[in-house]
Amino acid sequence: MSKVREGISESKMGNSDTKYHDRSGPHESPFFANNKNAAKPSLQNLKAASEGALFMAPDNVAIQEKLSKKAGALSANSSRLEFVFYKVFLCLFFLTYACFRYFQYTVNKIKIHVLNIAYSPSNTPQLIRQDVLKLSKLPKRLAAILEIKSEGDVGGGVSGLINDGSDLVAWSVSAGIKHLTLYDFDGYLKKNVHEFREGVHHKLSKYYDPSNVPKFAVRVPQWNSVYYNSSSTEFNGTSTKKVAIEISLLSNRDGRETIVDLTRTMAELCTNNEMKLADVTMKLIDSELLQLVGPEPDLLLYFGPRLDLQGFPPWHIRLTEFYWEEDNDQVTYSVFIRGLKTYSACKVNVGK
Repeated sequence: MSKVREGISESKMGNSDTKYHDRSGPHESPFFANNKNAAKPSLQNLKAASEGALFMAPDNVAIQEKLSKKAGALSANSSRLEFVFYKVFLCLFFLTYACFRYFQYTVNKIKIHVLNIAYSPSNTPQLIRQDVLKLSKLPKRLAAILEIKSEGDVGGGVSGLINDGSDLVAWSVSAGIKHLTLYDFDGYLKKNVHEFREGVHHKLSKYYDPSNVPKFAVRVPQWNSVYYNSSSTEFNGTSTKKVAIEISLLSNRDGRETIVDLTRTMAELCTNNEMKLADVTMKLIDSELLQLVGPEPDLLLYFGPRLDLQGFPPWHIRLTEFYWEEDNDQVTYSVFIRGLKTYSACKVNVGK
């Protein structure tokens, strides 16, 4: 009896287990898993169902498209704002620089005007001599770069260029400078050397007595010619006349082109065995350029708003002192004398 009862009780327990497993088997929805009351789902099941609904593939693609459109619109707006910001910044920067440059230009012009009033030689060599006697040293050789102006400007054209060069000659003679080099890029002074000689003679006659005009020589290295004020004599070679000043007229042809021609000539001589390669030295090049162009100036004046050498012979400015006045575009005595003052105060160190 006891065994039968045990068997019955075991069969009841087996039936109850089967019913439980059938209710919680794989056919039951996960929405009702671990939930005794199917009509009342739990919070965890609601959360799982909402997450599944939110992250379905079709809805996710649509959301991504909307987000990408919004991001593109935001980036476009930010790009426009950035462009406007930098444009406004650049406009303010240029406006500030323009105001500063205009103020600087006005100050420089006023300063130059005051200096022109303070330093006025009035065609008097004695006044120039007094200004020069205050200086500790003077350049033995002076050079100046001149620019031709348009015909419509005051002091423009070739006549204006000749007048500027004549002024420099008169100031140099009064200051006691023996060598003057005048450089203009296109060589107008060379082409009009006779008119320039007459202009210099006329200018010196204003500074000195017409019957006692200092003698001068105008030298054109490119043509190997020398012109004098006392006569129309023109000859090749070195002058033996004693003159107050020697004026050399240079152009861009006397710069790099002369060095190229000299190099080509030396190369041809070496090719034809007329010159040894060992004979080509720095000393030989210096001596040849000295004969072709002239000596190196101690001071170079530029009468322009900013320094522009304009092809001035580069071999001849290795130890040259430069001077120019910012925002100046006229050949004036104030720039001339201030350049001499700057040179007298400078110290030139020559290496070994």
